[in-house]
Amino acid sequence: MSTIEENTNPEEFEKSNKEEASMTEETTREVDDEQQKEEFVFVDKPPFWKRHFLKLLLSFLLIVSIAWGYFGIQSTISNYEKQISHLTETHEAQIKDLRAEHIKDLSSTLALAIRSELMAENLHQINQYFIQTVKMFDVTRILLVNHSTGEVIISTNKKDEGSIFEGENLVNASEAVRKTYNNQTYAATPIMGLNTQLAVLIIQID
Repeated sequence: MSTIEENTNPEEFEKSNKEEASMTEETTREVDDEQQKEEFVFVDKPPFWKRHFLKLLLSFLLIVSIAWGYFGIQSTISNYEKQISHLTETHEAQIKDLRAEHIKDLSSTLALAIRSELMAENLHQINQYFIQTVKMFDVTRILLVNHSTGEVIISTNKKDEGSIFEGENLVNASEAVRKTYNNQTYAATPIMGLNTQLAVLIIQID
């Protein structure tokens, strides 16, 4: 009977219950901590692009619009420059053509002016006509050529005199013409005497 009383001592029983309750509470806490850790580990965060999808989309659209605008402007400028270049080239070609035609008419007029001087063998006066014409009309050079031999009689470039001008289409011109020789533009007019041709006047335009 004393043994049963010892086992059922209220103080010891209460102490035992407290220890069991403490152990149970600690175990429960540890289990909760483990569960929280597992929840923390296994909770998946959405990827960055999903969390900032709208911002990324707006940024992408902004970049695309800027790039589109930039390349559109560059294309417009390029097309504009090509059109300007084409118009400039066309305009320059037209001016050059008109100027060449004008010089051809000038050669006909100058041929009439030097005809009488050539018949009088007044080569000095013809040379003066040439010099004034070069200054007034901004041509490269003027030559008086023997139409039979191609020899240069008078030239504004004195190095040419006595040499042979090899542009046969110009030397043999039977009327006022405009031709290209050695990638340069010339006008030529035959100078006629009373019955025969005296020489040919050749003007280098460019």
